[in-house]
Amino acid sequence: MLLIALTLVAGVLLWSLRIYTPPAPPSITLSLRSGGSNPVWGDPTDCQPYGYSLHSYPLSGSGTTGQSGAWRTAWSNQCASPNVSGNFSALNTTQFVIASHSPAIIPLSDLNLTFVCNGHYAPAPYTTINNTILVQGTLDSMTWFPGSTTSPAPNAPHLGWCGGFHAAGYLGGAFGVLYNRLALFDPLKPGIPYLENGDTFLLYIHNGGWPLDFYCVLIQTGLFGGNTVDCPLWSPGASPSTYAYPVMDHDDYHGAPPWCFTNINACTIYIEYTGTPVTQVASISVYSLAPGGA
Repeated sequence: MLLIALTLVAGVLLWSLRIYTPPAPPSITLSLRSGGSNPVWGDPTDCQPYGYSLHSYPLSGSGTTGQSGAWRTAWSNQCASPNVSGNFSALNTTQFVIASHSPAIIPLSDLNLTFVCNGHYAPAPYTTINNTILVQGTLDSMTWFPGSTTSPAPNAPHLGWCGGFHAAGYLGGAFGVLYNRLALFDPLKPGIPYLENGDTFLLYIHNGGWPLDFYCVLIQTGLFGGNTVDCPLWSPGASPSTYAYPVMDHDDYHGAPPWCFTNINACTIYIEYTGTPVTQVASISVYSLAPGGA
């Protein structure tokens, strides 16, 4: 009996003395694809209904009548509805595709992305002495489902500062606020809350040119208010047709600022795993993603 008791005590002691081994840090391998382009799904004013071209303008009629009314209906169905099936303007993009990851289950909510700008490298008048954050959020909060929904996540991040450049207020733009003017996370399997190989992070590259903006056409159709500051053909008392043309979207800034591509230390994207153990899984210099431009 004594031998049995000693054996049981030894077993309990061995069980109690198990050595705790911390979990291995996660790892993620990214595949970089540069030189592509993607629609700016996040901005409905950059969308033209299918069946129209630049030769379609100006539209006859106003509001709900004639060509204007037909365009208004098509735009509402294709550009502002949950389907988002219209012909959105495209910008250059660089894509980060998840090639492999470990462990097998990594929640998107545990992966935090931060776009950091070193204001020292921003040109005047945007030069600062401090680092600033252009956008910061978890991958699940930066998920956009093109063709499925136009609603961002409730905790979706907003654009901030890149040096002294405030992306959300560029030239007074009212729509350059949410993250999807800069980047978005497009999962391979929408709705799955875990990282999957093939998931893609899209970064818009602003290295020359602007997408088309149909704001002035929207004014004619009555879908937007009468603020015509961005419609150069408009003048007080003029007929709607004089400002019913698409214009370059210079008030809603899209993509990373061009000086991010002129110095290797100017802008960096960090991806951090916030679970246990906290681990920086990626550090990407924006400089290497595309040439500089206007």
